[in-house]
Amino acid sequence: MTQIFAVLISFSFIPLLSKTKLKLSYILLITAGSLAVTSGIGIEAARESVLNVFIESSSLNTILTVMMVSILGGLMKYYKILEKIVETIMNIICNKKNILVIIPAVIGVLIIPGGALLSAPFINDIGEEMNIPSGRRAAINLVFRHIAMFILPYSTGLLVISATIPDISIPRLVVFNLFYVIPMLIIGYLLYIKNIKSENLLLRKNIGINVYKLALYTSPIYICVIINAITGLPFYITMIASVFIVYLLGDKNDFLRITCKSLNWQIVLMVITVLLMKEIILKMDGLLLIFSNMFNESNNMISILIIFLIFSIFFGYITGNQTAALAIILPMISQLDISLEMMHIYIYFSFVSTFIGYFFSPIHLCQAFTIHLMNVSTSELYKEYKLYAPIMLLLLFVSVFILKLLFA
Repeated sequence: MTQIFAVLISFSFIPLLSKTKLKLSYILLITAGSLAVTSGIGIEAARESVLNVFIESSSLNTILTVMMVSILGGLMKYYKILEKIVETIMNIICNKKNILVIIPAVIGVLIIPGGALLSAPFINDIGEEMNIPSGRRAAINLVFRHIAMFILPYSTGLLVISATIPDISIPRLVVFNLFYVIPMLIIGYLLYIKNIKSENLLLRKNIGINVYKLALYTSPIYICVIINAITGLPFYITMIASVFIVYLLGDKNDFLRITCKSLNWQIVLMVITVLLMKEIILKMDGLLLIFSNMFNESNNMISILIIFLIFSIFFGYITGNQTAALAIILPMISQLDISLEMMHIYIYFSFVSTFIGYFFSPIHLCQAFTIHLMNVSTSELYKEYKLYAPIMLLLLFVSVFILKLLFA
């Protein structure tokens, strides 16, 4: 019981310190330090936890991949490749309502904290032209912005899962996520886009050329995935090809300096800290025993799912960070005596649950930035979620039972 209080006390630093000017990576580092001290695991175990982050191949691969993702995102932002992608999309698609969906989804492939700030100006401008209320504009930006984190195998959440439980197949988990993402897209469109009155944009010429440009400008995003699928090489290696393509597309002058400058050490530190928290929790035998007993006493799948749902949403909500919440939940799942098929399903369930908690958190950076830029209140935004939130939960449970029927 003492270790449960240690987790609650340590993670309470996140919402408290988020009101200061401290960066999220430093807040998570303070949280990890508090957890190491209050958990009672001892100095030697804490030292082993730090070492494991840097010597275990799965953790090291995750850190290196996150470094490459941050470099790629920084380069694409610096050379305005995202702006070219958006411009090209608007030259291909003649329907403004479809553009409202596509722009945040495409920009969402840059896995950076508060990335909705990049798509918000586009959605805000188009939304004003279409007389969309500010609350709905904010909801549109946030709902469609987070699609990529479910399906990109190098998204931070999926990388943390791979590092924590190496036996998990990330491609398979991505397929599972589609059972949630596709209905989520449809529901988001029906709730926020379908009833908007709009006129089509003027038809564009040179559609073939613009499709070619779109394939070219988006190639840094998908080429690393293709190479990984063909060769099996780690993403931090295949992303070298993505960076090289940006070099060919951008201004080649001073490219090395811009590449070094693009490395976002705050994101890297954040992931290192999350992996450290995971290692510490794995050494908290008392905490893991409590949850093990709790799961053993649960006599059906529903009760186990509810336990995971409560803890996943709670930690996602108070941290405003999905990966931090996963650092707590994944070690618990790894201790379950279940088949690999059921392990995939429980991880899918917890991945989505932590996302839901994080998505609706008031300290979620994407939400904070969107609210600020679009000059909308938190209450106005949450009113837009009155149907979306319960549907997301219902969809999660329905998809789990479908997956169990199909794959377990």
